[in-house]
Amino acid sequence: MRRTYSYNEAVKSLGGREHPIVAKMDKLLNGALLAGSLGLWQVLDLFDAKPDFIRLSNELISKVSARRRNVSRYTRTQQLHAAHAVLVMTAFFEAFEEQRVHVSLRPQDRDLVVRFNPWDLSLPLPSVGRPYEHNLDRINSFYVTMGVALFDVLRSLASWDELDETQRGRVDEAIGLTLPGRAVERYEELLGQLAAEYPEVRFWCSVHDARATRSALARLEEVLRETTTDLTPEVRFSELAGAYRGALRRPLVKSTEVPDGVRIPSLAEAYVDPRFQVVIGTERAAAPSLHAWWDDVEVRDDLYAYLVGYLTSPEALSSPLLVLGDPGSGKSVLTEMLAARLPASDFAVVRVELRGTPADADLKRQMEHGLHELLHEPVSWAEFSRSTGGALPVVVLDGFDELLQATGVSQTRYLTVIAEFQQTLQDMGRPAVFVVTSRLSVCAGLELPVGTHVVRLLPFSDEQVAAWLAVWNAVNPPLPVETVLEYRDLASQPLLLLMLALYDAVDSSFQRDHLGMSRGQLYERLLDRFARREVAKSAGTDVDEDVEFELERLSVVGLAMFNRGAQWVAEHEVTSDLAQLLGVESPDRRIGTRTPLSAGETVLGRFFFVQKTEAVREDKTRLRTYEFLHATFGEYLVARFVWGRLDDLRREDAARSRRKSTVDDTELYSVLSFTALTTSKPVLDFLREFARAADAEELFDLVVRLFGARNERRLSRGVYEPNVMTDSARDATYSLNLVALALVLRDKVYAPDLNVSVEDWQREALFWKSRLSSAEWASVVRGLWVERDRDRHFAVSLRVGTGDRERDWILMSEPYVTLDAVAVTLRDAVTPLAAAHGIEATAALIMLAATPVEKCLPALVRLAELPVPRSLFVEQLFARIGRGGDDLAILQKYGTKADVANVEALDAWLRLHERGFRFPADRDFLDVTGYLSVCDVSTLTAGRPDLLKRAKAAAADLGVELQPRGPRPTERDPVP
Repeated sequence: MRRTYSYNEAVKSLGGREHPIVAKMDKLLNGALLAGSLGLWQVLDLFDAKPDFIRLSNELISKVSARRRNVSRYTRTQQLHAAHAVLVMTAFFEAFEEQRVHVSLRPQDRDLVVRFNPWDLSLPLPSVGRPYEHNLDRINSFYVTMGVALFDVLRSLASWDELDETQRGRVDEAIGLTLPGRAVERYEELLGQLAAEYPEVRFWCSVHDARATRSALARLEEVLRETTTDLTPEVRFSELAGAYRGALRRPLVKSTEVPDGVRIPSLAEAYVDPRFQVVIGTERAAAPSLHAWWDDVEVRDDLYAYLVGYLTSPEALSSPLLVLGDPGSGKSVLTEMLAARLPASDFAVVRVELRGTPADADLKRQMEHGLHELLHEPVSWAEFSRSTGGALPVVVLDGFDELLQATGVSQTRYLTVIAEFQQTLQDMGRPAVFVVTSRLSVCAGLELPVGTHVVRLLPFSDEQVAAWLAVWNAVNPPLPVETVLEYRDLASQPLLLLMLALYDAVDSSFQRDHLGMSRGQLYERLLDRFARREVAKSAGTDVDEDVEFELERLSVVGLAMFNRGAQWVAEHEVTSDLAQLLGVESPDRRIGTRTPLSAGETVLGRFFFVQKTEAVREDKTRLRTYEFLHATFGEYLVARFVWGRLDDLRREDAARSRRKSTVDDTELYSVLSFTALTTSKPVLDFLREFARAADAEELFDLVVRLFGARNERRLSRGVYEPNVMTDSARDATYSLNLVALALVLRDKVYAPDLNVSVEDWQREALFWKSRLSSAEWASVVRGLWVERDRDRHFAVSLRVGTGDRERDWILMSEPYVTLDAVAVTLRDAVTPLAAAHGIEATAALIMLAATPVEKCLPALVRLAELPVPRSLFVEQLFARIGRGGDDLAILQKYGTKADVANVEALDAWLRLHERGFRFPADRDFLDVTGYLSVCDVSTLTAGRPDLLKRAKAAAADLGVELQPRGPRPTERDPVP
């Protein structure tokens, strides 16, 4: 599908068909210009009419200026697209004329000229998704291709033969070297003239805007008003625009959620334009859901400039814009700002919250549902798009991730469906722009149509945090920037920054105590403060008890995510877990629009740092999922809940009858038998904080006794079951987590402390390995450090860098965790090799060493595919040539790599001769005769009289005269 204009199409689009110069030029070219059948030999004729050609280009572009007002936004975009195409071709031929390449055409040249029609080529169009330099690179590449075509034409002319070498060289240099660069320079000059008249063109090309940037996307509105088409929007669109602009006056949070005496800035006052990255998705491999995908992408802070360039460019009409970000990064707020800032005269915005649309609705029904919600009357998309009065429809589909999370249904072709719909709309003359927002990690596997721009919103920088606080501090007691930046991971997310500001606004306790607070204490205070405010709204008598119960319920939410290995959890799962762990409400309840709130809805609906996603079925049933705006909230709550269960067990143990050997740990088992604590370093760190403030030795004694009873028959495993797992897998997980708790309570634990021998530990470690998932076992190897101890057998501790070790080194670390003496010995032996070449290459070398020579080719292939030094590979190759294996197959595969002048190669070639190997006639490598003929055998065999003797014998057999002694070559020198 063509997405850019050719010169012919541009001329026609700009009304050039009726232009007198076009008529004159088309007559000159026998109708070829407008018919699209112009060949390069005819291009040369055009320079007789160069003044007319240049005047045509200028007048066509000026014609756009005369019609810039009172046309639709789509028409203006198409006019500028066409003007740019004319500009691209004009710059090239002006630069070509400057080279003064004079040729004469003769009748016989018509049959010799290479056919090439530049007027019908799709001309390059700049993209706001690429840096300015990259846009110029594409223009330059196009001009290089055009120059090559022109040069081919010139070489095919009869007059070319009359030029001497010097003249031909000058032509070659002028067209091949000078022309493309000069054409780019002329293109930039003409582009600057066009951009001066039409500001959006500058933004298409990602040219830096020198004017001061204002916040809240105000600069976006200013620039677009400079480019407005001055159409008067219909009443309904003016009303809709007014409703969108009302969001600018809305406070950041509802007054009911704000402590007394705190003033909340409006969205227009406090919104800080986010930093972002942008990529044209199909120009990169892998997927945007992977953080590594973005590692080398430029970070930008000119979001308004990008949006101006995108929304006014032809690109926006062919594929959707995908906006990605983490929870709390401001995706939805950005769409509100976009809707509020786009001029109603040029853009008809339809902002659709996908959470409120039927979950099984197709794209058209989603849009029409959104229109119904916005206009309070049923409106079809066809009716809406026909009545925009020239304004370009912009459909914002906010919360694609909510559909995926809440329904659990994959919609990998969602963007492709939108792109196909956009093409249909363009064909009908009713184009539209589409913007889709989604959480970053949810869009794995999503198809990206050709040309799709993918924008990733980034956390606040320190400067942006300071800018936000400047607005907050202007109306509230000042909160120092330095205080907030002590917790940069929270402050960098807009919603969490607001949470810190609200917490401090009550009594300034945050800035007063932050230096003496651990991270866990900060989370506890934040959660307690917000829970206390919610509890105060009810009529409970024991506020402290109600607050603790509120936090217990919230902890169950964190545990629900942790034990399911997910970043979000469905409402029905939370409700079920609350019933099983805390006895809160039955997990079974009626379905319908008047259904009372579930326990999950009740606990999760109160905290704004919990993100809710929602979808609606046809029967009005709402499907909800929840996640924390910052994962560390959930991790802290998991640690809090686990510690609470452990402390409860300690109290029960202290009060138990002496006749009982140990306390009933069913509740702790049910919580800690589904996911290994080693998979989350933050959870372990928070548990350590709890341990520092407790009687660690008493708890350690309890944990050791529970670990000692791990193999006893368990009467109950509890009713809590977030995942279906075998009993043995749960037992292994619980056993491991007891060891993790012991290490939380004591930095280093020796074998006698756990009452185990080396053999006991080896069996337990192998039990973990056999029952845990591969990811969990990897976390054990990364997280535990086990070392031998002469007096106490061995010691175990937690690694400081849990989870940070490279995946390849897990294989090397595992023997230390399992205390496998044989594996440790092997590990120590191969460590130098692994340090030099990496784990994968070491494994390939070990495989090669263990493979019989007659079967070594697959092992050689594996080694050759790895990024190992060439010298290492040829050394292994020579060691296997002439040893009784399939030498023919090896040489046919790697014979050309074996043409190296060194001792090992000579030895291998002599072995082939001595074994009577017959070289194939169609080989592309040397045989023994050729090798001995070109190599300095005397130098190679210095110090190896045995090898020299064999080489002389082979030379005598083959009738080869060995070369005289010369400088000794290096082992990397190729055979001459």
